[in-house]
Amino acid sequence: MTHAWFIGFLSTFVGIGTGGLIARFINGFKKSIGTIYGLCTGMILGLISFEIVPEALQLGNWMFFLFGFLAGILLFKLLHIGFHDNSGTSKGLHKYHNKRLGFFLALIISIHNLPMGIVLGAGDESELSIALLQALILHNVPEGMILFTPLFIAGFSTYMLFFISIIVAVPVGIGAFIGELIGMQNQLLWGFLISLTVGTIYMVAIKEILTESTRQSSNIYSLLTALIGFCLMGAYLIYF
Repeated sequence: MTHAWFIGFLSTFVGIGTGGLIARFINGFKKSIGTIYGLCTGMILGLISFEIVPEALQLGNWMFFLFGFLAGILLFKLLHIGFHDNSGTSKGLHKYHNKRLGFFLALIISIHNLPMGIVLGAGDESELSIALLQALILHNVPEGMILFTPLFIAGFSTYMLFFISIIVAVPVGIGAFIGELIGMQNQLLWGFLISLTVGTIYMVAIKEILTESTRQSSNIYSLLTALIGFCLMGAYLIYF
């Protein structure tokens, strides 16, 4: 796979941007936002379970996966404490909440894209790299939907979609470039890094996305739609 940094950047940019365009479309149907959040939660958890976790275990082992996963959770909590604000029920504060949520998601996704890019570049032309690229493309679309939905609700224009998509995609390109220089000499390290991304994106899915889905609908409905999304993603990855 030549120029993994460019392919990783481009696939991330296109995937995030596509998800953003879908979010722009569904923004006019605000009653469906809870459903979209629930489905995206399930799709991301399905992608993690069926695609990314097996790759992390292939590179390392259960111990490194557990350490990386816990490190990802800790990273999420530290960023959440310093960045996120759950307060506010009035219209103005609700708009501010959505803006903060969108920026927080952009930050988390950007951080978790860096090690994904490193492993993508380090495994250049290997089956692992191809599998990671597929996972990268697949999860960028629901992540883009999740990222841009609160920003559009907060009043951001479609033009911001282009710039934010670039910002989120750049860490993948940088990481892939670094990975191409370093190579796959230390697979345990790369397994740890992938596990760290699993921990951060898992917490984003549960604490941010699923929580926002329950805010827009009910707990049972959100869990049901998440289960449907999980099964759909699992069926896709297993049979296609």
